[in-house]
Amino acid sequence: MLQALLAFASGAAAFQMAGVPVDRDALVAEAGRDRQATQSISLGVNCQGQIGTRAQDHALKGSFTWKF
Repeated sequence: MLQALLAFASGAAAFQMAGVPVDRDALVAEAGRDRQATQSISLGVNCQGQIGTRAQDHALKGSFTWKF
C-alpha cells in the first residue's frame, strides 16, 4: 500500500492518504447495470476491479435514485 502525507497550499493541517499501487501491467475492468423500477425510481449496481501481479483492488457499488 502506498502512503503520502499531503497538505493544501492554504496552510490547512496536513493529512495522510493511502491507496493500492497500480501495477505496470494490470487489468482494470468495470461493469455496471441500471434498472428502472418505476417511473421515478431506478436501481443500479457497478463492479470495478484491478488485478495485477503485486496488488488487487475490487469494489461493488449500489445506487438508488428517486426523482421527485
